[in-house]
Amino acid sequence: MFLPIYALLASTVLGMNIIPVLMPPTWTVLAFFVYKYDLMLIPVVLIGASCATLGRIILAAISDKYFRRILSKDSQANYLSIGQYLNSHQSVTVPLIITYAFFPIPSNDVFIAAGFAKVNVKLLAMSFFVGRLISYTFWVSLTQKFGDGLVDIFSRHYSRGWPIAIEIAGLLILYFIGKIAWKKVLAKIS
Repeated sequence: MFLPIYALLASTVLGMNIIPVLMPPTWTVLAFFVYKYDLMLIPVVLIGASCATLGRIILAAISDKYFRRILSKDSQANYLSIGQYLNSHQSVTVPLIITYAFFPIPSNDVFIAAGFAKVNVKLLAMSFFVGRLISYTFWVSLTQKFGDGLVDIFSRHYSRGWPIAIEIAGLLILYFIGKIAWKKVLAKIS
């Protein structure tokens, strides 16, 4: 009986994490599945973190292959400078991503930027996965009930203005990051 529910959970989380904008936080969906179907926390968190990570890896690949084309040549070069720096300074990258993964804020922009910058996605994904295992365990166990259905979770997310404002702000930040001459900035840091 539980196998179809776990498959639904996995496909929902994977799809949500491939879509670049306007998705509710993954932990809310995990909390819903734990509450609604009386599922055990650990398998739900493992499935959630695994599928969220895989979805974000796919999003980074899509960003590199397709979304990158919408950037100007200068922005592409600026993003590549960030990627080269992060790929060669992994001692900075891992703690940064693990720390970020603990916060219940959208990670889509990080993976879009990683695709633009051609950052080593393996390292990013491992850090993200570890952070999400811990943060999902915390957030889902903290939540006793979150909505009566998936439709309720999604509709509440879309009906509030602040999640949309955060998504727009994230996209604007991505735009402006591409306008910074990172090669010069990072040369001063190194």
